[in-house]
Amino acid sequence: MKVMKYVIPFVLLVSMLSACGGGEVQERVEDTVSPTSTKQKEKTEKENRAEEIAKDVSEVKDAIAYDAEDELLVAFHLKQFQKFFTEKVEKKVKKALEKEFPDEKVVVSHDLKIRLEIERLRKDIEEKNLSDKEIKKRIKKIDDLRKEKA
Repeated sequence: MKVMKYVIPFVLLVSMLSACGGGEVQERVEDTVSPTSTKQKEKTEKENRAEEIAKDVSEVKDAIAYDAEDELLVAFHLKQFQKFFTEKVEKKVKKALEKEFPDEKVVVSHDLKIRLEIERLRKDIEEKNLSDKEIKKRIKKIDDLRKEKA
């Protein structure tokens, strides 16, 4: 009987508190979520096509491309057990991209650092409107990372 003395008020309290929300919580959550950036620079058709070609290779999980003035940078992420065959997959992706873009100098890498730098470059171009000089400097940094051996 002593237990019922505490259970009944607790149940009433919980039911009253849960009834007070009345669906307004969802509206408040939707109001607070807003896009972080309103201006988006669209990827060029060449970048989209390069990403598609890289993703079409069965061993590739994801890819990102950036079209610089004199070269096409493509970095990709391999599926879990394909990491033992990185050089083989890299050659396969590069061959497919060179076939599609014969006039371009194609730079392909599976390195995570390069992939992250390309993503940062794209993000900074969208948000900060980088100058051509700064973009060339960042591309040179990516090229230096690619040539670096760990």
